[in-house]
Amino acid sequence: MKNRWLAEELKKIMTPDNQFVLNEALRYIEQLEDDNESLQVALEGTIWSPKKWRDDQRKSEPLN
Repeated sequence: MKNRWLAEELKKIMTPDNQFVLNEALRYIEQLEDDNESLQVALEGTIWSPKKWRDDQRKSEPLN
């Protein structure tokens, strides 16, 4: 988990009664972080790829 502070704070309040819920919350947050990172990488690859930039440049050039 990237947010170590949050993980540590949740572990501080963990008890046998709420252990399952907090572990599932931690796992869910990790999944969200992974999904967010994957989406960010995919978007950066699409938006900032050299091929995309060249294609955009060609589209914006006037036809002679």
